[in-house]
Amino acid sequence: MPTLDTLGKIAAAQIGFYVPIAVCTIILVFRYAFRRDAGWLFLYIFSLTRIAGGAVTLAAELIEPPKIDLFIAAYVLQAAGLAPLLLASIGFIGLAGQSSYSEVSRVSIILRLYGLLVITGLALSIAGGLLGTHVSPTQGNVGLTLRRASAGIFAGVYVFLFMTHLGCWTYHFQMRSYRRKLLAGLTIALPFLGVRVAYAVLSAWSSSDLFGERPSSNPVLARFNPVTGSWIAYLVMSLVMEFIVSVLYLLFSTVLSRRYS
Repeated sequence: MPTLDTLGKIAAAQIGFYVPIAVCTIILVFRYAFRRDAGWLFLYIFSLTRIAGGAVTLAAELIEPPKIDLFIAAYVLQAAGLAPLLLASIGFIGLAGQSSYSEVSRVSIILRLYGLLVITGLALSIAGGLLGTHVSPTQGNVGLTLRRASAGIFAGVYVFLFMTHLGCWTYHFQMRSYRRKLLAGLTIALPFLGVRVAYAVLSAWSSSDLFGERPSSNPVLARFNPVTGSWIAYLVMSLVMEFIVSVLYLLFSTVLSRRYS
């Protein structure tokens, strides 16, 4: 019977960590009627993405004979899963600013623009993950360009989102205390998200193919490939950072939800 390698064991643990988050967030989503300006829905989608990614990774390693499509799906989910976490960040920033900066049309337009950019990055990430595989084997260079463009978009959105969140603090005198707490939670969480985004950029340049079989000539960059690079870097800079951000968002937004009760 096939055995799990290190990435497989990490995937199994990942499922266990995200199931409680998925349960909590879906309760909040239904309780507050799918508020479009809240991040709970996107945090729920992100949790499902990580649960699905872990399940697909386990299936890819345990099923015999190996099915390449399962590995492709797992690797695409790993990269594209950053998008809903960024969208959750945008949603929570908007939620924290209700009755203050979120009522400013310029801020609302900027946050929506960030959301559109993230969705664009998501589409590029998925397309880039498929091109160069057996789905379209002659389009490897295009796939590489799309994956790197996606990582660049995610990084750009993060930088501008972080700067926007700092600007939101200028409205803190107009904000209710429980909304300031949510914004404070974002301030704590965003540096961890920054590490995750940095890993996404490094991993996009770590190899010229999705499977890490053609690693970068730079040995430092090659270590950041999530498939063939250092599993410690992948665990700490990607999965642990995501989980910390998810927990912080859930904790600080729960304070807000209690205020609504």
